[in-house]
Amino acid sequence: MIFLAKLGIGVVGAALVGGAALSSEGFMQVQVHEKHAGGTNLNLFLPAALVPTTLRFVPKRHLAEAAENLRPYLPIVNTAIPAVEECPDGLMVEVVDSQDHVRISKRGGSLEVDVSDTDEVVHVSVPLRAAQSAIHQIAEAN
Repeated sequence: MIFLAKLGIGVVGAALVGGAALSSEGFMQVQVHEKHAGGTNLNLFLPAALVPTTLRFVPKRHLAEAAENLRPYLPIVNTAIPAVEECPDGLMVEVVDSQDHVRISKRGGSLEVDVSDTDEVVHVSVPLRAAQSAIHQIAEAN
């Protein structure tokens, strides 16, 4: 009986530590709503810590072109992301025309992009630290 209690405490402790590790980078959110009848409604809420792990499984040949294109811009990324993290939360860019509406804002440690047009509404939220980490990982792919 005591063995089962110890085993249960070990399992619960491991789950808590694993959950804390996964959520340490924050969460990414992707929402897509197609406005037409029978359209897709997608809502993904994923730990951002999964991105670096997932990128390790992508064959390097698929990242080669992206890596080559990203490398010259790493100094800009390394300067811009910490500067954006220091900015107060709020709207950064908004573009409105007759059919489209795009908003880019910062909330907490995340960059949020909201797009609404005649066909769909899309919301993407990405933690800035996770984005910087993923950009570096892609740029370092050989």
